[in-house]
Amino acid sequence: MYEYITIILASIWLTISLIFGTFLWMKRKEVPDCSRTYLSVIYFMMALGVSSYIVTAIRHDLTEQSTQLLVPFLTIGGLWAISLIICYPIEVIRPRELRGRWLALIFLPALLVTLPPLFGLQFHELHSWTDLWAHIGDFDVLLRLLCLVLLAIFSLIMLFIPYNWRKSSADYQWIRRTTILAQGIAILFYANVLTNHQIFYYLHMLWGLCASIFFFYFELVVRLLPPAKKEPQPSEPSLTDKADGKAEDEDDYWPRICQVMDEWEEWRNPNTTVETVSRSVGTNRYYVGRIIREHTGLTFNDYMNQKRIDFVSGQLRLNPQQDHKTLYFEAGFRSRTAAYRNFVKFMGSSPSEFVATL
Repeated sequence: MYEYITIILASIWLTISLIFGTFLWMKRKEVPDCSRTYLSVIYFMMALGVSSYIVTAIRHDLTEQSTQLLVPFLTIGGLWAISLIICYPIEVIRPRELRGRWLALIFLPALLVTLPPLFGLQFHELHSWTDLWAHIGDFDVLLRLLCLVLLAIFSLIMLFIPYNWRKSSADYQWIRRTTILAQGIAILFYANVLTNHQIFYYLHMLWGLCASIFFFYFELVVRLLPPAKKEPQPSEPSLTDKADGKAEDEDDYWPRICQVMDEWEEWRNPNTTVETVSRSVGTNRYYVGRIIREHTGLTFNDYMNQKRIDFVSGQLRLNPQQDHKTLYFEAGFRSRTAAYRNFVKFMGSSPSEFVATL
């Protein structure tokens, strides 16, 4: 029964990977970076791996591996897979910078752990935790455990990559979601190779399917791409500016909030939150939210989004032929759906309908 379920799930994953990979490969030149190229290669590699697994399952060669822990092919292959998978979010976070030595650096750990088997390293078969502890000091076991450690580090790497939000179509929310997806894949992979229980394999496969659909949807439906030629943006305020930008009345923070929003245009930053604004004006998040509601009648998020939509609508009035997605990006949105939803909310019509009335 388990073999039938495995083959069905693997077949679904194979079909989705081939469809998504082919579609993104055909549209890879529509974006200014290599994100779709990396993502399509990931899908093709997943399809190749799943195909080999289906062939093995049909030939009933999984019986021997079903009782083993830390199967060499899986542990080393898992590190290669995660190394390839993180290329896509890195390209989104830092467009056009994943080249040369940086690309080699990502795959260097996977290459180093692959060399010993290529030169004839023999692996012990581990059928239980007792076997694992008995051979814990052996080089081949340490090599496989090193793969798991590196996999954990790579699944967290997105949180530590600095990026310029003016040039990237990512924001902190997307980076957190991507990291959670990568962590889920890693944790279920650990459970699979350390227990070889079938349920963890199914969960790992289902989680991977969800991640595949998420990235495909984000790339084609949600993601906003930075414009090729952007208008000059206001510089970030320095710490000295923030220290000197005090209102005359220390008890009234509204002038400082207006300075942050109107002069520094912090609403353009997709990562601006009530916490970051409160730190800039020198108070707490609850007071900032209350002050904004008292002066505008809006919540902090609505206040931010209204400023963004005011910018978009103002630019469209100046030039109705401008690309909407470019304006969304420059206004601080990183999601087409969020930008469209807020435009309808504050303007009472869709962007196309708004332009038609000008």
